[in-house]
Amino acid sequence: MRKKAKVEKAENHERWLLTYADLITLLLVFFIVLYAGSTEDAKKFEVLADGMRSAFNNPAATTGAGGTSAVFTGSGSTNAGGTVSQAVDFQSISAVIDKMAQERGLADRINLRMEADRIVIGLTSDLLFTSGSSSLRPSAAPVLDAVAESLRGRPNEIRIEGHTDNVPINTLEYNSNWELSSARATAVLRRFVDEGRMSADRVFAAAYGDSRPRADNATPVGRATNRRAEIVVLYPPEGVQLPPTVTPSRR
Repeated sequence: MRKKAKVEKAENHERWLLTYADLITLLLVFFIVLYAGSTEDAKKFEVLADGMRSAFNNPAATTGAGGTSAVFTGSGSTNAGGTVSQAVDFQSISAVIDKMAQERGLADRINLRMEADRIVIGLTSDLLFTSGSSSLRPSAAPVLDAVAESLRGRPNEIRIEGHTDNVPINTLEYNSNWELSSARATAVLRRFVDEGRMSADRVFAAAYGDSRPRADNATPVGRATNRRAEIVVLYPPEGVQLPPTVTPSRR
């Protein structure tokens, strides 16, 4: 009886995909390293490893947790909609602010989150201002200086937002919450530019009054949450080049 001819195994023509995937991964790491070395910012080098973990294997992408950060909320991975460079910036900003918050016991008054086209640093109103006033508390200075340090020299536009609760205000100084939120946003802006040496052409103020609450104004806790200032670091769409920035010298 004749033996059956041995059937040869079909050649796997998809093995090149593994090599291709490795190449793409190496290119991504290469560009992260180039980005980190593009400016003389020591903090970017300190958090480069964290930035890579954010891009490749960040547990926050699935749990929504911020690791051991005292001020982090939301996802720090690119799954939140941001770019790899935005994730690296987020880690750098978080490192500076988280250190300050833990040293001063302010973790419950500072909120840091990353969204699709922005990084948001939220500061409660009672941390910065006395009730019904736009004058900064003396204790607000080190907090704002730490935030300014984490943002100084970045080419992004930075919007400083003032927010209030829905309790009406009508004083000799402020006719409504619009005026109060505007004055508070401007006070933070002036601190950033005058003392924090942030570039004035990158920073602008916005007043929202009680139009953008983050909690229910029906409760005291909710109203306290809504009284806040938010520093928003804006990221342009992919492909839009940011112009260079110059940090003003201390006067």
